[in-house]
Amino acid sequence: MNDLDILRDMANQLKLSTLKTSIMKFIEEAEQGSETYKEFLFKILKAEVERKEKDALRNRIKRARFPYTKEIESFDTTFQKSIDKTKINILKEMKWIDNMYNLIFLGPPGVGKSHLMIGLGYRATELGYHVLFLTMSELIFFLKNKNNCRKSKEVINRLNKCDVLMIDEVGYIPLTKEDANLFFEIVSGLHEKTSICITSNKDFSQWTELLQDEALATAILDRLVYRCQVFNLKGNSYRLENRETIFK
Repeated sequence: MNDLDILRDMANQLKLSTLKTSIMKFIEEAEQGSETYKEFLFKILKAEVERKEKDALRNRIKRARFPYTKEIESFDTTFQKSIDKTKINILKEMKWIDNMYNLIFLGPPGVGKSHLMIGLGYRATELGYHVLFLTMSELIFFLKNKNNCRKSKEVINRLNKCDVLMIDEVGYIPLTKEDANLFFEIVSGLHEKTSICITSNKDFSQWTELLQDEALATAILDRLVYRCQVFNLKGNSYRLENRETIFK
């Protein structure tokens, strides 16, 4: 084994994958540029840090379970005028996560609720926060199966450790009394520990019907809105207004 192979082997043992794959490039650039030892070491460590940060971001995005990528910058405030750019810019600072505030986006289908939530969630992962995105039906499924399904157990464990839990489509599917109780347990368990972000097509006055229990609805809303910003989005569906067809 020559010196170069030994260096690659040591880099592999130390999990310095950038150095392992690019060691000759670093050496050649150092020799051609007459770098100092400090500059040479700085370049290697900087490349490894950047690689680790990229890997960590990729992992956070994967574990967040976003159904698709939506950047908050692409949200069309000229179409959805119920929220302006100033408020979006404030939300992008993520102080609501640091202070464990909740966000609730209410409104009919197609007004941008999910886009806003996913966009903020994606931005949060870029800033180092751990996010978990679930539809309401997924949340209930994983809660019901956490004791007999490894995947469900993993997701619920992740839920209890995340900085932000995002629950999409609350109100689209009817809940049983058991479902409502499970939802309450999550909201109560994360209260003032984790930010909860919710989208719903149901106004708060309709949550009693949704949860089939007035006392339970009151208890859930009491915890959700205690430290919370509520956005009521209005208007027509963006998808219907901008639908595409196969005919020109």
